Amino acid sequence: MRKWVLALLLVAVACKKEEAMSSAAVAPPPPPVNAQARDVATDSAGVALSPSASPPAKSGPMIVRTATLTIVVGDTGKALDKIAALVEQNGGYVSGSTVWRETEQLRAKLTLRVPANTLRTTLASIRAAGIRVESETMSSAEVTQEYVDLGSQLKNLEATEVELRQLMTSVREHSKQAREVLEMSQQLMSVRGQIEQARGRMRYLEQTTSYANVNVELIPDAVAKPVVEPGWQPVAVAKDAARALTNVMKELAGAAIWLFVYALPLVLLLCLAAFIAWKLLRRLAAAARAA
Repeated sequence: MRKWVLALLLVAVACKKEEAMSSAAVAPPPPPVNAQARDVATDSAGVALSPSASPPAKSGPMIVRTATLTIVVGDTGKALDKIAALVEQNGGYVSGSTVWRETEQLRAKLTLRVPANTLRTTLASIRAAGIRVESETMSSAEVTQEYVDLGSQLKNLEATEVELRQLMTSVREHSKQAREVLEMSQQLMSVRGQIEQARGRMRYLEQTTSYANVNVELIPDAVAKPVVEPGWQPVAVAKDAARALTNVMKELAGAAIWLFVYALPLVLLLCLAAFIAWKLLRRLAAAARAA
């Protein structure tokens, strides 16, 4: 019985489409509406349809670029501020930073987001902010195919959503069972969730490809370090001496264990074998003299 009801609903939808097409052929053109009214359409049941405008297709390859630099600087604090200012001037921003001290010298790591069209200019400015570049790497990953596939998937999902809304309107008009309306609503919500997921992924790919990732590590120059460290730290010296003594004692204890566990039994076995051989030789010599 349920299959017959759905078949009748589908026939009713087809008839409505034919009537709409025939009436559109003789009806005068509709009055112009403003842009805001066009953006929010409603179905025949009064349910608001979400805008079906898909993200515009990107022209050219979509590439995610990542650059990693290690730069030697004279003053880490000044270089840090200078690089941050240069990135902001080029339209980027600092997404993360870590600053710490190592052997009384300041070191830092930066994670930058730079517009892809200003990547080369920004990298040149970052290189100029230091004394020399220790290392530099550049990697890229193309996501064009994924973006195109998402666009095709989004179009199919939007077409499915339109058909489901039309079918749901017919179900509301002809069916009196709440279960059928609930099932159609659940299917519609599932398709809507897939549409939003595809759109979100496409927006993420657009943002990722429009901005490049730049990882910068700042290392202080060894020449900038003072020859004589200010202040004397006897506690640190005592800890270093105790640590060295402990290491020496560990080495001596390890050598003693090897001597008593491995070397001493081996030496005893060799001495026993030599003693037995000496005894045998003495008996053979005595027997030879007696004969």
